[in-house]
Amino acid sequence: IHSFRQAPFFVMDEVDAALDNINVKKVSNYIRQRSSEFQCIVISLKDIFYEHADSLVGIMRDAASDSSRTLTLDLSAYGAAPGG
Repeated sequence: IHSFRQAPFFVMDEVDAALDNINVKKVSNYIRQRSSEFQCIVISLKDIFYEHADSLVGIMRDAASDSSRTLTLDLSAYGAAPGG
């Protein structure tokens, strides 16, 4: 899709849900290789994607205030991501 009609931004919601760890790593590496061409937000429950990320955003429930809270981590401060 990207090679036909380029978009500068993608949101991928659990594209890895049915994949095993080897294929999750392949998708993760593909996204990293193309990261100079587009920005990408990946929603995932698999830690292999986390290991290759530039940053992480977590959303959690705050029972005390009956609302949601976010936590953002910039992983670039910890050196290059594995495989990237």
